[in-house]
Amino acid sequence: MKKTIIIALLVIVSTPLFSQTARNAGSNNYDLNLRQIELTEKDAAFGLTEEQFKATIGSPYSNEDFLQGKIFKNDELVKTNVAMRYNLFSDEIEIKKYKNDETYGALLRDPDVFVKIFNDIYVFIPFEGSNEKGHYFKVSTEGKNFNLYTKESVVYKPPYFAKSNYEISRPAEWSKEVTYYLVSTKGELYELPNSKSKIIKAMGSKSSEIKSFIKKNRLDLDAEDDLVKLVDYYNSIL
Repeated sequence: MKKTIIIALLVIVSTPLFSQTARNAGSNNYDLNLRQIELTEKDAAFGLTEEQFKATIGSPYSNEDFLQGKIFKNDELVKTNVAMRYNLFSDEIEIKKYKNDETYGALLRDPDVFVKIFNDIYVFIPFEGSNEKGHYFKVSTEGKNFNLYTKESVVYKPPYFAKSNYEISRPAEWSKEVTYYLVSTKGELYELPNSKSKIIKAMGSKSSEIKSFIKKNRLDLDAEDDLVKLVDYYNSIL
């Protein structure tokens, strides 16, 4: 098969593509291997006081509340009913050992471990062989040739105070950024272009079918759900 995507971000060696179905029922005796997060660490992590944090629009979390989830290791379910949330700013899976805990930790980064937080699956992929440089990705859909991964992140934008009557003050905000990647069966990640025409061109010999599918279904390629439909269709015609 010819290479169909023109923008390559990074190549992952020996990263297995997993099945969402675990091979066993899991064990609540699994060691979570947490990096403990102290409550006083919050100011240091975000560089904000509690008052500033509360005054900021938006959220640095994919899900603000801790939701029930599952932990998988080597494609096997090893822990159930775990309270988790994904911190986009620090790129960590935050976990409470017990739902009512006031303290929480962060799951140690491990390419053999992935989690399911409610309906969202997150996998960890090292970069250049380094876990420290690696990132979490959300699995948007899986296919026989390509998966679609979503990389979510946030940037803190400080408040702006108007200097004249012609300007408008604005509060601080967490500005969310989303990038999409196709993942081959070899574990190679390709960053999708950010325009419809470039995405169509990237589909190579299937570009005419892709263009017709987008038009017929009125897909908005800035929307994750519509990108999922496109990738699922792309897999079906390869």
